Amino acid sequence: MNDHAYYLTDDRDLPEQDLRALVIFQGGNGDWYVQVTGKNGRSVEGVRLCTSGGASSNVPGLTVAIADAFHAIKAAENGDRTMKPSYSDLELELAAWRSKFPNLEYDGFDILDRRRYE
Repeated sequence: MNDHAYYLTDDRDLPEQDLRALVIFQGGNGDWYVQVTGKNGRSVEGVRLCTSGGASSNVPGLTVAIADAFHAIKAAENGDRTMKPSYSDLELELAAWRSKFPNLEYDGFDILDRRRYE
């Protein structure tokens, strides 16, 4: 993927030379690269976030969050401003389902009745 997500700072009241942008892109190796650049969006400095080991092991969820940010920026660039559910929203929904149906468990294929296995 040679595509990048570009978001210009909300600090639009700053002088032109002080404006910064967030740039996120995925390398051919699948790792994510995150940069804070000048308004032109070009930099040689940034952070590499490994999807196998590194950030994936040391900060679980970070690369997923960066991927979500990338996709949100790209969707907005394409006119899609639909708010996607947050991780917290999904956790709350899951907790609500678990409290309503405490004896059911989803194993990825079937809904199992826990009482059968106790």
